[in-house]
Amino acid sequence: MNQALHSISSDAVQRIRSQSLRGKNLIPGVTDKISLAIGEPDFGTPQAVIDAQVQALGAGYTHYSPQEGRCELVDAILASAVAVSGRAFSSENILVTHGGSAGLTATILGLINPGDVVLLEDPTYSLYLDGINMAGASVRRFSRGEDGAFDFDGIDRDAKGAKLIILCHPSNPTGAVISRGEWASFADIVTRNGLLLLCDEAYEGLTYGDSPFVSALDIDGLSDHLIVSRTFSKKYAMTGWRLGYLVGEPRLIAAASTVHRTFNGAINSANQIAGATALRQAGEEAEKMRRSFHRRRDLMESCLSKIPSIRFRRPEGAFYFWLHYPASLGNSSDLAATAAQAGVMVRRGEEFGASGKHALRLSYATDEASIVQGVERLGRVLT
Repeated sequence: MNQALHSISSDAVQRIRSQSLRGKNLIPGVTDKISLAIGEPDFGTPQAVIDAQVQALGAGYTHYSPQEGRCELVDAILASAVAVSGRAFSSENILVTHGGSAGLTATILGLINPGDVVLLEDPTYSLYLDGINMAGASVRRFSRGEDGAFDFDGIDRDAKGAKLIILCHPSNPTGAVISRGEWASFADIVTRNGLLLLCDEAYEGLTYGDSPFVSALDIDGLSDHLIVSRTFSKKYAMTGWRLGYLVGEPRLIAAASTVHRTFNGAINSANQIAGATALRQAGEEAEKMRRSFHRRRDLMESCLSKIPSIRFRRPEGAFYFWLHYPASLGNSSDLAATAAQAGVMVRRGEEFGASGKHALRLSYATDEASIVQGVERLGRVLT
């Protein structure tokens, strides 16, 4: 890097550059590749949602929206997305955001000061670490055991003196979900230690087990400590629309809103009308996509079971497998590059934390033929 350019960067930018785990999705120069790397549904956005935006543009919804969100979308969120918790919410509990990413970053910057401590799972989505570094805070990591269980005694010890805990539910990259019993343990730790909790529910609605998805919004004792971030990207195949929302305690929402309005401003009006339509009318199409992801999960599991060198747990949500492979095959960055040369793109485990040094993330948010062929190509690298 040019030294003069480096020297003009802020301390926050330099912290992110020096510590960020985030990497590129593709490696240049590879042809005939199959991507199992991208966390993006391959389905089109439901037609009713597209039609709603086109109609909104034609009707003149081309001007500024209220900072916290248009009433059409806020009301739809209150009616469709959070009413299931049985709790009383109002518009003060809602902030419409520029996708899930802006909601997450605005929350972190709105609540965290330099020197604060944030609890973060390892492995987990890499964006959180960048936001924490931007805020000048530090991280304490915790992990699930080999059986997928949390060490709540260890988390409780780490919570001493911390300010915030961030959870991804269902998990990116492991697909693990948090049960109601586990939520009760988290609620106890949060309330006793005076923590705040940011729960990223980007994959809400994409679970495949017998037990229903349990949102953090539905847990007694958390409401005064909680912000939940959701997005339309995954459930409704709206990644390019950049539309999300926060639900939480009004003081926490207000803090996030101050940050969000500074670097984003209000979300465009027509997209918000489309988002309200998704919540009110696209549930059946979203369920069809979920069922397809379920079939693809089972197909990828069947394919992966033929590779003797790896181990993994069946994901209960999202659309990822988290694979552990022998350390003798090298670190995940090198192995992902080798896989790319073999014609299959995967995400390196190190992007999600130190525990991913010898792990890879595979996405089954693609067609069945790509799953079969991609895993076959990866299998040749892993044997």
